[in-house]
Amino acid sequence: MANPFKLGFLTHVSADAEPQTTYNNLIRLFVAAEKLGYESGWIAQHHLSRGTGLSPSPLLLLSAIAAHTQHIHLATGITVLPFEDPIRLAEDATVLHSLSQKRVQLGLGSGGANVVSFPAFDVEYEKRSEIFNTKLNRLQNQFENSELLDAQDLRKKLWHSHSTPEGAVLAAQQGNGFLLGTAVHNPATVQKPLAEAYLNTWKNKEQKPRLGIIRAVFPATDRQTAQQELAPDLKPFGEWLKREKLATGDISTADIIDKLNVHHGSVDDITSSLKNDPCLFEYLTDFIVVVQSASSTIDDAIRRLEIIATQIAPNFGWVNRYSG
Repeated sequence: MANPFKLGFLTHVSADAEPQTTYNNLIRLFVAAEKLGYESGWIAQHHLSRGTGLSPSPLLLLSAIAAHTQHIHLATGITVLPFEDPIRLAEDATVLHSLSQKRVQLGLGSGGANVVSFPAFDVEYEKRSEIFNTKLNRLQNQFENSELLDAQDLRKKLWHSHSTPEGAVLAAQQGNGFLLGTAVHNPATVQKPLAEAYLNTWKNKEQKPRLGIIRAVFPATDRQTAQQELAPDLKPFGEWLKREKLATGDISTADIIDKLNVHHGSVDDITSSLKNDPCLFEYLTDFIVVVQSASSTIDDAIRRLEIIATQIAPNFGWVNRYSG
């Protein structure tokens, strides 16, 4: 039997409609997820973006969501720390933590995937790791030295997203959670060593390690149907994979899906592929699913979350703590 874990989801807040409609749909998504028993919802941060996502300010979005929910944890996945003033970030996050009855989880990253945004923030991309470390220390000090109990509590709910062993070790040394993303990073050769580096470094006897692993999960009637639904949104990734020298020549939708670690198809298909994932339930404390591609409707996303919560996650020992 797999270790007990918490179930969460991550959204990039795809800009599929006018902002007001997109944000209202985001609230619907969190409300539906909470009713299904999801313990956390994570919002990715996208700066200066129109097509990828409308979420430059996740804490603002989560504050609106807080007013419509009671249990689900409200998480950033991730906030690009090199672009932030750590004192202001600590203050804003603490206010939301208080308003939401201590439901904030603050995910942080160095912004490696946001290379085009660095000039706008006058931050040197090559120095992003150094800047991250400096600002992380200031952020943590702000929480630790605060007279506010909610700020001190939030210090225990920080997460890092890293793609290097050094980053995994840093997260563990600081007593923070560690997020492993999904796209491109091979579960066997990249993610598993990172998970093990994090867990092996963890020394905090007062808290247990927190390892959140993110996977794209797209339930459908069968694998072919899922691939047909995903094909239009995944096509641009083929060219990107070539530019990154991760693929060559003609690349099919199935190949792209494989490179991006997308679990798809029927409930049985997905259950089987998740069981064969070499870096998942043996390691994680939080299973975080991505169920939206660029053209997914909010109803598509809610339906997929429902299938995962009722038919897939229970196969791995997850129990809805809020049911009944």
